Amino acid sequence: MTAILVLLCLAIAGLELYLAFERRRPSSAPELADIRTRLSALKHTRDDLTRLRTDLDRLADGHAAHDQALQDADARIRSLVAQINERVLPEVTARLTEQRETVDRLADEVARLRGHLVARLDQAVAASLGADPVDTVAGTVTPSPPDLADTYERFARHLGLGVELRSPLDDGTRYHLSGRSPRALERDFFDLLNTLRDETAQRRGTDRGADEGPHALRPLLETARQMLACLGSLDSGGVQLGPLVVVRDRDGLLCGVLSLAELRHGTVVDMLHDLPEAAAQLRRLPQGRFCRLPVP
Repeated sequence: MTAILVLLCLAIAGLELYLAFERRRPSSAPELADIRTRLSALKHTRDDLTRLRTDLDRLADGHAAHDQALQDADARIRSLVAQINERVLPEVTARLTEQRETVDRLADEVARLRGHLVARLDQAVAASLGADPVDTVAGTVTPSPPDLADTYERFARHLGLGVELRSPLDDGTRYHLSGRSPRALERDFFDLLNTLRDETAQRRGTDRGADEGPHALRPLLETARQMLACLGSLDSGGVQLGPLVVVRDRDGLLCGVLSLAELRHGTVVDMLHDLPEAAAQLRRLPQGRFCRLPVP
């Protein structure tokens, strides 16, 4: 019993000593509050960092989308530039080239007109001194593809004619040529017409005695054949050189030598603009001035 009381007293004394010691120690509540405050601040900082990371990710996504948009715009611009280079530039270049060629043709035409005017003035000066005037005839090619125009001009050169001026028409080319009189050409065209008529009759077997014509006429005859072949290759068309008129119709080639009276009336100027009427006019010519030839 005594031992128990002693132990109890010791326990009470120890408790008193502990309580006294605890009362003397400084309180840790502020430190705990500060720690709690810091922990709360750290929590807010972590939330801020999380929000900042989210904002940075969103900003990075925005930059990536902006870069993609720039790349798409650059690709569209490159595509438009490529289309312009492929479509617009060739067309513009072609138009500029066409305009340049037109200007060059106009410059050549002006130069030819100037040369023609100078030549006419020289002829007028020569005529005033007593020289004979230079004979001039008109001609027409309709239509005027290059091969037909070339053979037509060669045919004119073989006749002793030089081209003074070419004037474009809606359906062909108008020519002014000098060097021979219409009356002298009429005689040559009669010989040519008779030779071509005889050749046609020989091929048909109705005249075995036809020959190649006079030797002097053979170069002209060969060039005439070439011109008729070019005209015959067309569906329709016609050529006129002074009194000579040739029309391509569905039956073949109609050749005629107009009289000088018809030339003076001026009907031949617009004759080839209406090919059916021109063919009808040729059929009304006397037999000695007209012949029908097959297509070569």
